[in-house]
Amino acid sequence: MAQTTIKNLMKGAVWLTLASLLSKILSAVYRIPFQNMVGDIGLYIFQQVYPIYGIAMTLALAGFPIIVSRLIAEEKDVTKREEIFQSALQVMIGVGLVFFFAIFFGAEFIACVMGDVHLTVLIRVISFAFLLMPFLASLRGFFQGHEQMIPTAISQTIEQLVRVVIIIAGATGAVALGWNLYMTGAVAMSGAVVGGFGALGTLLYFYWRKKPETIKFTRKWASAKFVKRFLAQSIAVCTTSAMLILFQLLDSFQVYRLMRESGIDATTAKSLKGVYDRGQPLLQLGLVLCMGLALAIVPMITSAKSRGETKELRRSVLLIIKLTILLSGAATLGLIAIMRPTNQMLFETAAGTGVLQIFILSLFISSLIVTMSSILQGFGNMAGPAVAVCVGLAVKVATNAILVPRFATYGASWSTVIGLTATLIMCYILLKRQLPVPFIRKHMIGWALLAFAAMIIVPVTWEAFWPLTSRTGSAIQALLGALIGGTIFFYCIIKFRLLTTRDLVYMPFGSKLMWLANKIHKR
Repeated sequence: MAQTTIKNLMKGAVWLTLASLLSKILSAVYRIPFQNMVGDIGLYIFQQVYPIYGIAMTLALAGFPIIVSRLIAEEKDVTKREEIFQSALQVMIGVGLVFFFAIFFGAEFIACVMGDVHLTVLIRVISFAFLLMPFLASLRGFFQGHEQMIPTAISQTIEQLVRVVIIIAGATGAVALGWNLYMTGAVAMSGAVVGGFGALGTLLYFYWRKKPETIKFTRKWASAKFVKRFLAQSIAVCTTSAMLILFQLLDSFQVYRLMRESGIDATTAKSLKGVYDRGQPLLQLGLVLCMGLALAIVPMITSAKSRGETKELRRSVLLIIKLTILLSGAATLGLIAIMRPTNQMLFETAAGTGVLQIFILSLFISSLIVTMSSILQGFGNMAGPAVAVCVGLAVKVATNAILVPRFATYGASWSTVIGLTATLIMCYILLKRQLPVPFIRKHMIGWALLAFAAMIIVPVTWEAFWPLTSRTGSAIQALLGALIGGTIFFYCIIKFRLLTTRDLVYMPFGSKLMWLANKIHKR
């Protein structure tokens, strides 16, 4: 591969990584002021419908564009590229229309299955996102297939920025005007559609100004063979990418309805579900770093595999697994230790702290799933992680049905943990077959556990003997607890040589971390 091409791909990968991380941060952070304005019931209303938008966003960002770009990149003939683009667009328009009609006209039925018919208007609003999806996905795939990642990155960022502005501004206005929470939620959901138009306008701008080649359309229809191949590959990628969204969707259909059927009154059930939904932004923020590592290291795995460098391949795999275990383990235990003050700092009250402490175990498990599935995809195994996710979803459905009627949102939290664990076990088995080597050395386990224990001593002791119960006090306790615990953990993993200076190179601010590590070793 030419040096210029490699350079362009690396530059594009950096842009996509930064845009993806920024979008995830925005998507997590806006829920906090939104909840502060509309309360737990308002958050429940929004979160019930959000997974439907999440599916549209996944199709437009992580599913269809990847397959379109791959098919275009593999084909050198311009005429055949045009045929591929046209055929892919036809398939995606078909999929988008099916989703739109099913969701728009089935909105009342969907809302009834969720147990809350008042959600109908929100579901109808979000159905329009599926009409934009084919055009967003096709243009992103078109640019990525021509090694132009910047249009996708910028359109993704603009889409999220516009959506967040509409959500916060709409919620502020609706609350000021005294609208009911369902109308407020509908206004917030419209941000997804407006954001989609913003993204589409951005992509069209890039096409008209910097198009790599002109797209010409004919009256030729996509062949059945192409449709089958395109959908099979897209479904595999989309299922893996939308794992957490699909888990949320199951909760939307089951948790509130099952609590109502178990005898909990409507207002209490909505409030409990809203408190449970506080865990989503915490989970997303915790996943940001792990997702960044996966996006950064998977190209190394693919490159090493293509060059036949077995030793480098194994080193890359073991490194990313080790980093994921240490960082996600620290984030998970740290959040559990400071959950009460963090909960109150962000959401005004400490309600549901126990539920959130159980739920945040998902952070460690899902981080490992993301890492392992990314490695498997680097090996070319697209179907395996998708099957693993489907198994986890089946387990989630069954355990929700058993646990939620008995334990309400505690049961929902445990159900998520159990379902994700099933997915993780399958991904581990698949990866072990692909790369039959120990993923972590036994002597490191004891040192890692010691580092985790040392990290949480201060925040746990603080919470046990001198908790600060005001919102300001909780903020001070949460932030200082996180800073002290994080500092102790970093000192321990360097002192115990859990991370070497070579490992630190791949982390954010690697040079500064290496300087600190050298200082610690000299002492």
